[in-house]
Amino acid sequence: MGSRIKGLDGSSIGSTGAAPVEQVRRSLPAGSPAAGSQSAADNVTLTDSARQLSALSQTAQDSPHVDAARVAALQSAIDSGQYTINPERIADGLIQMDQALAALAG
Repeated sequence: MGSRIKGLDGSSIGSTGAAPVEQVRRSLPAGSPAAGSQSAADNVTLTDSARQLSALSQTAQDSPHVDAARVAALQSAIDSGQYTINPERIADGLIQMDQALAALAG
């Protein structure tokens, strides 16, 4: 069984002899952006969230890549049992991060 692709008006695309894109354009309401009417001055406005996301993305791109030698040294220290964990330092870091996030959201 063959499949037929239909146009927006239910007719087969190409049945009028016009190009498929032109058929679709003709079927759209006049003045709609997709119908080809563009304003003389298109504007884009970014939200504060979009600006923050863009800045965060740029910061991530600018940050240094993974230091493979440091990772290997830490892995070796963990494997040999020489790496010590300081729970107070971890807790302080988590509190600072929470406060920083709260300041950004506030």
